[in-house]
Amino acid sequence: MKERKYFFKNSEGIRLCGVLTESENKTKTCIILCHGITVDKDEDGVFSSLAKKLCGVGFTVFRFDFRGHGESGGKSVDLTVTGEERDLEAAVCFLKSQGYSKFGILAASFGGGAVSLFVSKNKIAKTLVFWNPLLKYSDWMNKKLKKSYFAKKKILKLEDVDFVEIGSRKFRVGKNLFKELKKLNTLQYLRKAGVPIFFIHGTRDSHVPYIDSVEYSKILGAEILLIKGAEHGFHDSRKHAEEAENATIDFFKKNL
Repeated sequence: MKERKYFFKNSEGIRLCGVLTESENKTKTCIILCHGITVDKDEDGVFSSLAKKLCGVGFTVFRFDFRGHGESGGKSVDLTVTGEERDLEAAVCFLKSQGYSKFGILAASFGGGAVSLFVSKNKIAKTLVFWNPLLKYSDWMNKKLKKSYFAKKKILKLEDVDFVEIGSRKFRVGKNLFKELKKLNTLQYLRKAGVPIFFIHGTRDSHVPYIDSVEYSKILGAEILLIKGAEHGFHDSRKHAEEAENATIDFFKKNL
């Protein structure tokens, strides 16, 4: 196994950063990991661990920073779901240039939106995995969740300011993102995916209700695993993270 950092540009000329974890076995199959908002390509260590485990069973893995995150360029206040979709498209183009032709995609939390848009337009991914995905934007912005990033008071605040800060990292997001979230319907995009889908969600998720994944899995005829007692992102417990990782590995092995 070897890891190497790469920099590449999206269609807007924004410089993006990614890490390729390569298996010792030569393969043209690559799994792309798409992180959530406010974090980066490592997902607080969960993606780093998963990449090594996937590599250990023969997959090559690419995890990258969306614009405005980690080592990638761009400003977080300019972040949009459609912008992240273009970043993912750039990542796929870069990987194709490296000789990879078969892809699986895993999206965590907010990354689920960009992936949903991408797979509806590009028949490239052979299978999808969603970890505690944020897909029902209108409901999420209106529900009184314990740790809601986009509560109504923040939306109203944007009438007077250009950005608001979300999360413990004080991540700045702007007006365009909120306007976009009110219009996007990720379900209509996922209906067009036409590939095996797997949802993994913790039952104690205080950011995104696990019942959203239950609902989407039923509508899409997708597989689902609910991890009892797990918080958002599976960062709360190594045991929960390992359960999510092992289930993910089994799913990719079966479908890629």
